[in-house]
Amino acid sequence: MNTINLPKDLEAEKAIFSLILGNPSQLIEVVDLLRPSDFYGMYHQELWQAVVELFHDGQDIDVVSIRTQLNKQEKNVGPVLQTLVECYENQVSEGNLLHFIKTVKNKSILRQIIQVTQAQGYSASIEGADAEKVLQDLEKDILEVSDNTVDLKPTDAEGIINSVSVDIQKAKEQGWVGYNSGFPKLDEKTGGFLPTQTWVVGAYTGSGKTFLILQFLLNTLRDGAKVILFSTEMDRKMNMLRLIGNIAGLGTIEMMRGKLLENEEEDFRKAQQELRSYKDKLTIYDNVYNLSDIRLKAKKIKLTKGLDIIAVDFIQNLRGAESIYERMAEAAVGLQQIAQELNVTVLIGSQVSQASAGWQSKEAIEYKGAGEIAAVADVGMWMAPDTADQSLRKIIIRKMRHGERIKFDVKLQFPSGRIVDADLDKKFQEGDDVKQQLVR
Repeated sequence: MNTINLPKDLEAEKAIFSLILGNPSQLIEVVDLLRPSDFYGMYHQELWQAVVELFHDGQDIDVVSIRTQLNKQEKNVGPVLQTLVECYENQVSEGNLLHFIKTVKNKSILRQIIQVTQAQGYSASIEGADAEKVLQDLEKDILEVSDNTVDLKPTDAEGIINSVSVDIQKAKEQGWVGYNSGFPKLDEKTGGFLPTQTWVVGAYTGSGKTFLILQFLLNTLRDGAKVILFSTEMDRKMNMLRLIGNIAGLGTIEMMRGKLLENEEEDFRKAQQELRSYKDKLTIYDNVYNLSDIRLKAKKIKLTKGLDIIAVDFIQNLRGAESIYERMAEAAVGLQQIAQELNVTVLIGSQVSQASAGWQSKEAIEYKGAGEIAAVADVGMWMAPDTADQSLRKIIIRKMRHGERIKFDVKLQFPSGRIVDADLDKKFQEGDDVKQQLVR
């Protein structure tokens, strides 16, 4: 077997120390971006460890203090100091520190990828190895490596303003970045599904929460979005049947029985044809129940196909800590982080607590399990059946981070599960009645 030449850039590693020794104040901006193991050179690793410890102790960063720190660590000071002198003599122009940090980190990540793939490759070669377990271990290892990547997004005021200006200019040139929810009142107030935002749909079991989430996804697919559905309650085939039924106006049971009228068969075929056109835009998982797998699979789709919206139906079924509070708190914050990290919208389905029973009794909504679910929501909504008309659902936006809270009615059409704006449906029905009168 050929020996792999591990990626490294020793000159970039020397350049980092050269720049820091020349201007130690720069260390405050980069001290958390690298670990000793990110350096390939063994003496560079020891140097960085000493520099970081001196920084955290509030001491000066120079040759004398580094020598003292190395002696405390009982290191072989001679070779390390010789390396430090080489770094100090290295001629590097100012202003390139982040460039060298990124170069060193990139080489480190590449080495880690080689190491984990080699390790899991060895595990796969063992007699009796379980392929599924090896894949799971490989996914976890790669996820850990991915967590070590460097975030070089600006944190200073000028840098953030420049980044915002780029986004605004891009919106002017390419159009609005949000995707329409399909409900005009909601889109008017929210701007639609925007990147990095977290939306939460709360409802009691059987109120139509999944139908609404699927309607959102279908509407955004028609608007050009690429979406993933992580379904923790229904399998992928049942979700697909519901989407087909939504488009075709058919009930799930009648489709499963395969007893459709001729015109229904045609509607069924057209619905399938539409959904086939979303081959590279719609992904459904029904076997993912933890945050790390959600993040890993979403990242993979983001890199290979592109991704705009992640839907989780529903959050209470995610696994993790034993207590529901710890589990929900971890899941809510984790999903919000995924939205920001991947620059996507995360749509969360959630059960609501019994304390939220009164439709008009509270301004705040209480999702089941932990207050963090409401806390992370940019848009927090509740849907409940209308007591006077079982086909109507009242939707109240009880949290709108960037706008005013609103209420509106939607109509759940049976048996298809299609959800439409009640006002638009009423106008459509009135228009249809006028047409019938004219025909008469």
